[in-house]
Amino acid sequence: MPRYIVLCCPLSRRQMNSRQLPSPPAPSQLHAWIIWASATLLPIYQLAIQIGFGSLQSAIGRDVNLSIVQAAVVSGSFLVAYSLMQLPAGLLLDRFGPRILLAISATLCGVSAWFFAESVSFSSLLVSRFALGAFAAVGFPAAGLLGRRWIRPSCFVLSMGLIDFFFGLGAIGGEAGFALLQDVGLSWREIMNALAFVGIVIGVLCGIIVRDRPVGMDDRSSRVHLLDAMSVLLSNRQVLLAIVYYGGMIGVAFGFGGLWDIPLQEAYGFIGSDAVYLNSWLFVGIAVSAPISGVLADRMASRRPLLLLGPICALLGVCGLLFIPSILPYWLLVANLVFTGAFLGTSVAIFGVVCDAVPPRYEATTIGLVNAAGCMMGAVLQVLPGILLGSGDAYPLSLLQQVLSLNIVVLVFAAVAVLFLKEGARAEKG
Repeated sequence: MPRYIVLCCPLSRRQMNSRQLPSPPAPSQLHAWIIWASATLLPIYQLAIQIGFGSLQSAIGRDVNLSIVQAAVVSGSFLVAYSLMQLPAGLLLDRFGPRILLAISATLCGVSAWFFAESVSFSSLLVSRFALGAFAAVGFPAAGLLGRRWIRPSCFVLSMGLIDFFFGLGAIGGEAGFALLQDVGLSWREIMNALAFVGIVIGVLCGIIVRDRPVGMDDRSSRVHLLDAMSVLLSNRQVLLAIVYYGGMIGVAFGFGGLWDIPLQEAYGFIGSDAVYLNSWLFVGIAVSAPISGVLADRMASRRPLLLLGPICALLGVCGLLFIPSILPYWLLVANLVFTGAFLGTSVAIFGVVCDAVPPRYEATTIGLVNAAGCMMGAVLQVLPGILLGSGDAYPLSLLQQVLSLNIVVLVFAAVAVLFLKEGARAEKG
């Protein structure tokens, strides 16, 4: 009997070793959503600072003696840096994970906000706001990557829509909120100093709460390389069409809504603070529409109809804002702003299409690349109108209408891009 045991035990051990270990339990969805929500704090913060510049612009211009063109350059520098850093941020996230990068980036955003608050010249404002845009670049692709890793696939586009919802809240808080803070007596420097503290707090929270991936998920980070990413993504037709589409849609949201709609409303006769509050309704539309669009996109057999409806209706809304506010009652002007924002918010559905078209190891890079297109076009649509308008403190309505018609052109390109877009099965894993 003892001899039988000795002979059989090695075989039994080999059998045990050949068995596959049980799969780790799936993370609870509550835990997954908490991790994702913590990551979205940085995009909310980013939008508050990015869009809030519009309501602080007059005070900053008076204090630092900026022309309108200089103010537009300072404003646009955020988006230039943000868009230039989207691809590196995506690659770094795919390679090193979101937790440490979110913590470092949010903290450096806080430091940059403090330097901005202490600025006394055009050059120092430009450098510190450029740094803010560069460090904030991690936020959106990090939140998207965590949504892809932690949230169940049927809710991924919803998670991207909710990011845009929080984007909208951040924009409203930055625009209307900063205007309200100024109305109660806070200076733009005090507001930026408060934001510096908030950035550091967000960095600490992200370091404590965020986790890179669920236990047991494959780690493909060693396979992430810049040249391979460029080869894979820039040869992918779906990615290129998504760049054109998202560039047009979010370019208008950031360029027109983020800066030039306020001077346009002032040209129609609204005073500064009223123009700021009025413009905030555009971001209310985006905030409401984005999660709804996410739910619809996750349940639709094809996302193309939703993607095509967005730029067509947004184009109609922008035409209305440019050419007919003087004959509209106030409530109808608000409704048109909400309408325009709502259809710009449908652009979130493009992330479901484009992430399905690329290998999983480059999901954050893809999100960053597509988002970069929107931000870069937003920067162009902030800076280029200022250059075309020339120096001055105010512009005639007819000139603003002509120059801001650039927004109509880019929405036409976005609509055309959808016509060539194809939806397919999930890309091969790798």
